[in-house]
Amino acid sequence: MARGMDSEAGGAADLQTDVMRFMAILSLCLMVIFALVQSVPVETAPITVTMPTPAPPPPQTKPDTSLETKAEVPPPIEQVPVEAPTPQPLAKTIQPTPAPTPAPPETEEGFTLRFETDQALNTLVARNEIGLYAITDGNALRMTINQDKAEFWSASLPRQYHEMDAATVPEAVIRALQLSTNSSASSTQWGVTLPSVMSGKLRTYMQDYRGGSLVIGADGILRMEP
Repeated sequence: MARGMDSEAGGAADLQTDVMRFMAILSLCLMVIFALVQSVPVETAPITVTMPTPAPPPPQTKPDTSLETKAEVPPPIEQVPVEAPTPQPLAKTIQPTPAPTPAPPETEEGFTLRFETDQALNTLVARNEIGLYAITDGNALRMTINQDKAEFWSASLPRQYHEMDAATVPEAVIRALQLSTNSSASSTQWGVTLPSVMSGKLRTYMQDYRGGSLVIGADGILRMEP
């Protein structure tokens, strides 16, 4: 039995010896490999880091503004400074007061009949070209010429006659009337009868004019004076 135990102990020792030998050989191999590795130059290779490319952002959809109404904004108006005018002192001007314009004399419308001269009246009465009547209270007296003197005789009132301006009756005619009637001639109306030619011309003047002085000349012609 002791032999058996010795053989087993010897086997364990041999195994341990072999293991140690193997470890020593392995250590030598590692040292050789390490020495070889240290003798080889180490080349540093660039390290390239590849970054992932970011994905492009999704395209933004532009809002459709075709239907929108854009208000046109007018350009700003340039403000130009305006200088206020310097007030000037008011000069006191004394305006002369215009003199009042005298109103034109009023012209009375109507016609007056007169003779050019006293001699024209006497001549036409003497030739019976005209008739001169003194009318008072509806009674008529007709003038006649006798030896260059005026006289009045009763006569019928003419159907048509033209009134003569009393202010133009000659003084000799008025005195002759007073001697014939022994009365004043202040209320007497004087009427004249004219031949047809002269009467027609008188009517023409009265149609063409609004008023004026009708003058009978010694030649028997009637004219108009303003």
